[in-house]
Amino acid sequence: MPILKGRSPDLQALEKASDLVKRNIRPIVEVVPRGDDKDIKTTVERTVGQVKRYGLRDLVVAFDAAPLRVRFGESASMEALHLLDAELRTFDFSCRPVVRPEDDPRTLEGVRHMVGTHHLGVCLRVNEPYVYTLSDSRILLEQLDALGLAAEQADVVLDCGFIRDVHDTADRLSGPLRHLQEHPWCSVTIVAGSFPGPDFFANTPRRRVMSIPRLEAALWTRVSRRWPEVHYGDYGVDHPGPPSEGLRPDPNLRYTVDREWRFYRQPKDTGGRHRLFHRLCRDLLKSPDWPLEGSAFSWGDDRIASAAREDIGPGSGAEWKAYSVSHHLAVIVALLESEYVPQRAASPAGMSDGHGGTRT
Repeated sequence: MPILKGRSPDLQALEKASDLVKRNIRPIVEVVPRGDDKDIKTTVERTVGQVKRYGLRDLVVAFDAAPLRVRFGESASMEALHLLDAELRTFDFSCRPVVRPEDDPRTLEGVRHMVGTHHLGVCLRVNEPYVYTLSDSRILLEQLDALGLAAEQADVVLDCGFIRDVHDTADRLSGPLRHLQEHPWCSVTIVAGSFPGPDFFANTPRRRVMSIPRLEAALWTRVSRRWPEVHYGDYGVDHPGPPSEGLRPDPNLRYTVDREWRFYRQPKDTGGRHRLFHRLCRDLLKSPDWPLEGSAFSWGDDRIASAAREDIGPGSGAEWKAYSVSHHLAVIVALLESEYVPQRAASPAGMSDGHGGTRT
């Protein structure tokens, strides 16, 4: 369950994902305002335009409009979900809502209409302060009562946000996970992220290749040993915080390699252009990080190989991000497929996600 920003690079990566990847992911797309958005409608219309552009009908996408609250007030998320539903229904796109424990049940009537129309259930996203202090499921069941849904129709997401300590985070999740076992949820997913924010890269030596541990992978491995039915989620190749505005990064790729990211970077050339991105891609193709499948591994890898040959231009930050997200999704699905095929063959019921896919 990747949590992605509702922006062009992430949505393009979803569009270009292979059938295997699409069958094994249930993304949450955050509806995130830009700095110059004057109202909720502006943000929603841009999100809808991008969803239409990238044609995501063959994916079950959940939309989380809570990021709009910071700019437009507490009622913004429910208003945005209502607008999203109205706009997306005009081209027959099913809208699956994200609800949070802090949402006032009295404001959920519009969401109740959405879940009754699309029959896709709901995603219950639990963040701070509830994610580590959930002493029972009462607050989640109250939200479901307001929506007219049963536990079997809800995917519960325990979102740890940015993590720094795997052992501490896993220990703090034990209580909430134990209580959640008391109800037959459609699924329970642990989501976390550890990709650094932009300040980290501004204040570190400008090495051409940097390794960054993926702590969320280590967290999920630790948690799933005790709770094998738990699903995996992350923030792709993003920091869990709000997206940065107005950055003009050096040519770079955030390249997922098993339990690490390899951050490839080249400086801008004379005049601030990106021609050295071609060299960056050639360096990657020569490295042990390049997949055995080569350019066939993902759409993003195909574009990286084309850039290495200079068959395409060097592009810009949005394109590099799309290539990185595309590769990341393919890596995660491949890792979980290889790790869990033997167990799934031995215990099908325990490994099914309830939607015809594997536990990603």
